[in-house]
Amino acid sequence: MAYRKKAHRKLKYTILIIIGCLIASYLIFVFSPIPFVRKWRDIYIETAMTTNSHKWLATMFIPHSIIDEVMSRRDAEEAEQEKLESNWDNTTSDSSDDTPDDTEKNAFFKKYPELDSSSFNEYLSSHKYLTESGYSGIVIDNLRSSAPLLTREGDKILAVDVPNNTVIIGVSGDGYVGKLAIVKNTDQVSVETSSRIGTIGETAGVYSKRYDAEVVINASAFRDAGGHGSGGLIRGACVHNGKETGHPERSFWKFVGVKNDGRMYISNYYNTDISSYRWGLEFYPALIVDGANVVDGTYGMGIQPRTAIGQTRSGDFMMLIIDGRQVGYSLGCTVSDCEKILMRYNAYQAFNLDGGSSSIMYYKGQQITKPSSVSSLGRYLPNALVVRKTGRS
Repeated sequence: MAYRKKAHRKLKYTILIIIGCLIASYLIFVFSPIPFVRKWRDIYIETAMTTNSHKWLATMFIPHSIIDEVMSRRDAEEAEQEKLESNWDNTTSDSSDDTPDDTEKNAFFKKYPELDSSSFNEYLSSHKYLTESGYSGIVIDNLRSSAPLLTREGDKILAVDVPNNTVIIGVSGDGYVGKLAIVKNTDQVSVETSSRIGTIGETAGVYSKRYDAEVVINASAFRDAGGHGSGGLIRGACVHNGKETGHPERSFWKFVGVKNDGRMYISNYYNTDISSYRWGLEFYPALIVDGANVVDGTYGMGIQPRTAIGQTRSGDFMMLIIDGRQVGYSLGCTVSDCEKILMRYNAYQAFNLDGGSSSIMYYKGQQITKPSSVSSLGRYLPNALVVRKTGRS
């Protein structure tokens, strides 16, 4: 009997200690002035509050005054973003070497400067058939192999398709995994809308098949009440061939698109002559404008799956997808992480698009990212950014 009383008393004390530790941990997490703790508390709040179906993870456990304080910091950042506009003034090509290319090989590496020439030459020497028709015919699919093909930044090259001007790169960082597509010709890039726009969207796979596309990623945000939107109603401006097909936002959203000169511009929609645009979209925030980083930290958006686009001074168009919300694989990243990835690959303009469970990439009919949507095929999207193969209209 004495033994039982002693065991019972020990269990009671253990439970009290555990409860005390949990309460102390909660108080430290929510109210601590320690910068490291505040940083991760703020990211937790931002991540929850910018996910339609998970706001309760913040509102149930954290005082509204703290949530409001954290989320209100974005107001100042939005005011700064409102002033931003691309101009490309006095801009020349990325390449300072204007000497003629005396060999096809030199011309190839000049066109694809992101490739690490050492690992690439080594790969070609053991796969001589790839250059039997010259460098212009190189097609490499490294998506499911461990071949040591790298970029100059040390990221893995997953695919190279010279006839279609495309490189696919695997990117990763602290807690995230993603894919970066670099397209050498912006003429191949367009925004395409669902065949049933206004009613229901279509999956990225449908867009990929319809256009026999080289690359497809999600594009516009859409009306998504309760996280169950059908993808039929575009949210924000959407310009296609100089005509408006979306629903412009009168808010802090920015406009991004490619003009008839083939360059990507970031501006405010209501100050923009849309007739000069091949295509354009609205969302937020701008990441890089005229070579300068214009976003710092999380921008009040936490850690999420991400979609972002960019363009180098020489015209290479970039499409970035970061997977997320998948413990043990990829949690997602901040918008600042996206900026850093695109800046590494010499983005001169860069912009964050709608992400979350909509983020997805297809390459040559294959889904090469892992969306966090309920369906493994991804969500129904009102439109998509489509990279056509050369010679396809």
